[in-house]
Amino acid sequence: MTRKRPHSVPGPHTAAAAAAFLNAQEITTTDCRGCGAEVSGVNGRYACGVCGWTNHWSEGHNKLPGAEEDPDARA
Repeated sequence: MTRKRPHSVPGPHTAAAAAAFLNAQEITTTDCRGCGAEVSGVNGRYACGVCGWTNHWSEGHNKLPGAEEDPDARA
């Protein structure tokens, strides 16, 4: 038998952290280097839905968080 898990409501600290994270995100646009289509991404990281091209993660506009900053990482 499968038991439904109750929905959890994020606390104010979690909601504030999520809001701060989302406020730091910027939607950016460029031309695909593979086919020339206009592509949009977040903080300078792109993936083209037409030809499958993606730019390297290091080309983004900001530093990606490390594993130690991942709240879902298991110790």
